[in-house]
Order: sequence, then structure tokens, then C-alpha cells
Amino acid sequence: MKLIILLLISIVFLFGAHEKRGQKYYLKRCSSCHGTGKMWGNVATQGEWKEFLNKKVNELKSFHDKNPNVVKYLNSDDFKKEKNRMRRFLQEFASDSESIPSCNN
Repeated sequence: MKLIILLLISIVFLFGAHEKRGQKYYLKRCSSCHGTGKMWGNVATQGEWKEFLNKKVNELKSFHDKNPNVVKYLNSDDFKKEKNRMRRFLQEFASDSESIPSCNN
């Protein structure tokens, strides 16, 4: 029983760590233009964020075509490493998630 509880706690912390790191990446790379992820996340559903960051990267690039630094980042190995954690963070506040940003966050 203790093993099961420890396993469940580990899983919760693991997923929380991905979201926190994703928040860090989002704040560093995106927040100067898009604001907080808690507010930006709800412009898409969880599935849309997954598709957008995994399959529709070209749309993301064309959306940012006037900012060469962003396009350079989207073509970089850094983005490839960071996008899944960033996606999890954005999905946390997606329009169909049960997480609602509070006024003081």
C-alpha cells in the first residue's frame, strides 16, 4: 500500500514539474507578446494545443513571420526540447480544462 501511495505521489509531482518548467519556458519565450499563459491558454482546447504545438508548427511560424527571432526559436533545438512542457502548461489552462486562473495569479 505504501508503494502505491509513493508511486501516485511521484506521478503527481512529475506532471506538476513538467507544467512548472513549461511555465518557465512560456514566460521566457512568449509572455512579452502574449501575456500570462494562464490567460492565453484558454484560447484553445487541450487537443488544439497538442495539435498546434506538435503538428501545426508551420502555422505557428507563419503567425510569427514578422518576428525573425521567434521564427528562429521555433526552428531551434531549444523549441523541440521545450514544446512538450510548454504544451502541458498551456493545456492546464485550456478552454476545456477544469483549471481556472485566479485573480491573484
